[in-house]
Amino acid sequence: MGIFDWRNPKNRKKNRTITVECNPNEVRINGIEIIFPTNYGELIGVLGEASRIEPIKQTKNEVYLWDEHGIYCSTNDPEKMLMILFVEDNRYGLGYQPKQNYTGTILIDGAPIETNIDNVGLNRPYMLRSIIKDDKQVAVALGWNPSV
Repeated sequence: MGIFDWRNPKNRKKNRTITVECNPNEVRINGIEIIFPTNYGELIGVLGEASRIEPIKQTKNEVYLWDEHGIYCSTNDPEKMLMILFVEDNRYGLGYQPKQNYTGTILIDGAPIETNIDNVGLNRPYMLRSIIKDDKQVAVALGWNPSV
């Protein structure tokens, strides 16, 4: 590795903004529809390869972390991923932590999550939950809605 390797585009970090758009019928991440349960192959197509895949002790589950995006999933079957967690503040104990915080945008029916999360009813093909610690939203869970 040389001093000028950063000039090679292959060696540069890709810091893409991740935009999540939720409407009554679908979820799109950077314009690509995601159907829950999803799988690792679909997430690679949207987010790229996970930065790390780590086993969860004393279980058959693994955690897939996209450190540069502030995103993770845990599952025992990479063909059946039920949830994606967007970690906005990784200082809180949410289990495994991506190295960076999620800084993208989550929209519900075209409006920011903060103003429209109450519009996500039980009849949507996904569930969306805000995770609150110390009166602050620290993560957003997006995933499979078992009641539909």
